[in-house]
Amino acid sequence: MCASHKSHKGRWIALAALGIVLAALLFPMIDGLSATGFLGDKTYLVVLQDNSEIRGTGGLISVVGVLTIHNGHIAQVHYYYSHTSKELQTFVPLDGPESFMTFFNVDSARLFDSNNQYDFASFAPKMQSDWHNTTGQQVDGVIGLDFTAAQAILNITGPITASGDVITSRNVFHRLEYYSATNKGDRMADVLSSLTYSAFTLVADASVPQKLALYNTLRTLANEKHFFIYPEVGPLLQNADGQNQSRAPNADFISVVETNLGNGKSDFGIGRAIDYSVQLQPDGSAVSNLTLTYTNGDWWSSDLFAEAVVPHGATLLAMYNSTDQLIGPQVTYNENFTVFSSRFILQPYSTTRITYLYTLPDRVYENGIGSHYDLNVIKQGGIDRYTLNASVQLPAGAELIHAENVGSNLVFTDDAHVSVVYR
Repeated sequence: MCASHKSHKGRWIALAALGIVLAALLFPMIDGLSATGFLGDKTYLVVLQDNSEIRGTGGLISVVGVLTIHNGHIAQVHYYYSHTSKELQTFVPLDGPESFMTFFNVDSARLFDSNNQYDFASFAPKMQSDWHNTTGQQVDGVIGLDFTAAQAILNITGPITASGDVITSRNVFHRLEYYSATNKGDRMADVLSSLTYSAFTLVADASVPQKLALYNTLRTLANEKHFFIYPEVGPLLQNADGQNQSRAPNADFISVVETNLGNGKSDFGIGRAIDYSVQLQPDGSAVSNLTLTYTNGDWWSSDLFAEAVVPHGATLLAMYNSTDQLIGPQVTYNENFTVFSSRFILQPYSTTRITYLYTLPDRVYENGIGSHYDLNVIKQGGIDRYTLNASVQLPAGAELIHAENVGSNLVFTDDAHVSVVYR
């Protein structure tokens, strides 16, 4: 082969490599431009969730807004307060989850109180459909944020003024909780509206470092499930739809989904710990012991409905609890998972423990150098943190090769992954 031909071929290889790099950079940019209305107008529902009253999707729905974006700027925005808006007071049919509907024997709820699914990704398309059926208005997606996200975003945008009040990252929690508790929905709507305008102004007009700070904040909030976008906006905010269920088919998983049943703003005073010990069997099955511990640091009680979502095929052997004020357990099944559900009263300044003992089929798989066991602990949206105590007992005669996140008092603000490799 002559030198000129080699040189020509080298240029083509270099151009191909450059094209791959540009595509990797460009596709996320196209996703972002499309989502922010640069490639056609976009209309979103914006849902503010009060995570001091926890729900499966992140918190009680306080305010819902309709936001239209054109060329990266807000063209129109209108917000509705959940307790006074006739649109959000409309009753809509529930399509799940079965564990919730069966436990409470309900098949409908007001639109603002219908977010009982296990995660935001399951709720958002239903919210789109229900909104269209109620108002006749179609939207391109749903954006969710809670009080924790509002505080973090204000750290970047700086103070805002709403209804004559100066709202900062330091007082936004108290202001929103006060407005919610006193039915000042117009003020909550003003806060969310001002925050929305400030964030989009930052995207359009701020310096590159400020834009990066906002993006990194949103990405962290999405990972910690305080901020959601459905459908996902490509690689820029991957997994921002808030899907709670494990995406690894061979892995063991735990997803604890709680609902505060109207006991006031109690969730920020509750500490949570997940204790999970699993005995791996020689045939690849497992015997699991899951203990959920709740510590109430407030002077008032909390009425909680807790659903422990575990893999399909789980069989409950026994259940223990440390309180007499408990209803359950209820066991429900579908083709993807099993759910253990209980309702209990968490007394002031007290601790409650609920333990489920169950078996699991086929949780161990072989790959490469040894046998693998993986556990995904899925964090619920809206919750700030939890403590994980994970213990894995190997089959008799097995030799440990590698362990990850096995131990006590491990604190997580997002999903956790426990892994053990042995032979």
